[in-house]
Amino acid sequence: MQPLDLEKLPDFTQTELLDFYQFLVQKYATQTPQTQKISTPLAPRLVKSFEPLSRETISGG
Repeated sequence: MQPLDLEKLPDFTQTELLDFYQFLVQKYATQTPQTQKISTPLAPRLVKSFEPLSRETISGG
């Protein structure tokens, strides 16, 4: 891969290109094992069945 010649671009465009490069590095760079561990799916948990509240319970009477 050949290096980029940023001098051909205006200053504001060089800054924009470098910002985009940093974004891509953060998005696609190798993740640390701790970050990978977070992205693994969690095991399902058993929960009690849901019972909706009655109007009498909510209104207090």
